[in-house]
Amino acid sequence: MGFPSMSVDELCACLAALGIAAQPEDLNKPTTQSAQAIYAGLLDALMAANAEGLEQPKAVLLSTMEYKDLYSDGLSFAMYFRHLSTLARVCGVDNFSMTDVTRPEGQRFKRVLSGMMNFAKFRDEKTQLRDELQGKLIAQAEKADQLRKQLDNIEQKIADITRRWAGAKSAQDRPKTEEARKKNDQLRNELFELRSQQVKLSHDVDEVKREKEVVFQQAAGKGHELSTLQLQVSSTRSRLVQSPDRIKRHISEMSHNVSAEKATLNNFQRKGRELGNRLEVIGGLEMDLKGLIDLAKGIDTQRGKLEEARRGMLALNAKLEVKRIESQGLNARLEQLDRQLQNASDKLVRQQNMSKDMQVRAAEKIEALKAQYLVKAKERGVWQKERDQLLLEQKALEEEMSVFVAKHEGEINELLQEYWTMRRQAEDYMSTMTVQLGLKVKA
Repeated sequence: MGFPSMSVDELCACLAALGIAAQPEDLNKPTTQSAQAIYAGLLDALMAANAEGLEQPKAVLLSTMEYKDLYSDGLSFAMYFRHLSTLARVCGVDNFSMTDVTRPEGQRFKRVLSGMMNFAKFRDEKTQLRDELQGKLIAQAEKADQLRKQLDNIEQKIADITRRWAGAKSAQDRPKTEEARKKNDQLRNELFELRSQQVKLSHDVDEVKREKEVVFQQAAGKGHELSTLQLQVSSTRSRLVQSPDRIKRHISEMSHNVSAEKATLNNFQRKGRELGNRLEVIGGLEMDLKGLIDLAKGIDTQRGKLEEARRGMLALNAKLEVKRIESQGLNARLEQLDRQLQNASDKLVRQQNMSKDMQVRAAEKIEALKAQYLVKAKERGVWQKERDQLLLEQKALEEEMSVFVAKHEGEINELLQEYWTMRRQAEDYMSTMTVQLGLKVKA
């Protein structure tokens, strides 16, 4: 931990400046609740990570879990400890662990808070720099947006050039394009020659400038000598001499020298004017050369754009070829689907025909069953009548038997046996006939 330790009073003052209420007792003998409350305040002040801000990601994570109530509290503490570990690592506390939160110790707790307070002071000191960097970042982002817009405009222009180039594929426009390309190559060669001439002329101009400076210096020296000679002549004329002839010769010699110097000065001035004219002409040539160089740069730029447009056109042609191949594949797939649809239609027609045949056979079978049902219904009516007749006879027999039993009780026991035997046989017979004929027995 490469930061200085702070005293309890300094820590309390720093925490109070951050809006966190803490007493010296909370730092000397921290508890789990007091330590977690101070850490939560530091997270809110230094990282803007409060409990409300953690609720939304917590809700998102809980929505993917099956037992939300079981993991809710544990997930909140895990997110809290993760943010706190990140803050401690940023502040230089590398060995921050779960024990610092659940079982804090006084010395260790003050050491961790010292690191966080040093980070808070450093952040406050660098706030202005951070704002400046943030402003620069925003400016750079705006500039990037502008450059992106310019790039979009350039791409749009390239697309327009590509469309024009694609429209110039006819046999009539190709010779013009080739002629323009040859003309561009010729202009580029001429510009290269003019560039070499410009370099030579620049050397000549530099040499002429140096010669001009030398001439001006010589002219200044000669002018100074002339003024000196004139002063000497004036002082000589003011003297009184004993030999006027010698003075006259000396004056004539000096006049001759002055005339020679004036002629030399005139020659230098004339040469200076010629050099000035040459410099003006060379300056004009330089301006023309600069214009030609700018034109060459513009031509190179346009050539680069044309090359980019050509590459874009080639890429578009490649994409078009890929799309054509995909279209062929899709056409083949469409033909296959048409064949499948035709087969399905044929199968549907066959199914419909089979369904119609089955409906006809079912209708015929239903008619046959209806006819059988009518026959069975008639037979059932006949059997029902016979059954009713038998029941009536049975009832009459029972009445006769009751009378007979009253008269002949002794004989009736034997007859009862025969009766129940016959009745069971009759019931079996009736049940058999009822089951076979589908008759309903009336109670």
